[in-house]
Amino acid sequence: MIQTDFHKLAEKELLDARDYYDELVFGLGKKFILEIEYILKRIRSSPFEFPIYFNEFRIALLRKFPFSIIFRIDDGRIYILAIAHQKRKPRYYANRLD
Repeated sequence: MIQTDFHKLAEKELLDARDYYDELVFGLGKKFILEIEYILKRIRSSPFEFPIYFNEFRIALLRKFPFSIIFRIDDGRIYILAIAHQKRKPRYYANRLD
């Protein structure tokens, strides 16, 4: 299986979104995590099926939540730059490239 690494802020975005959804409805946070895991599995199995979004980064849209996973393939690894809410300022995470 391809190793997956998260930018520290992407990991925080994931946990914050999970907590937010759990506060709305108990158990919804778990459904969010299951959706993330499903998309990550698809990314690991066929990373090049997802379109290039900017630079070398690709985008994978979640099906049931308004989030995207922004990632790149780097030396045979998947690097997650952001778990981005689709209504936030576009490409707010671009400064994480440094």
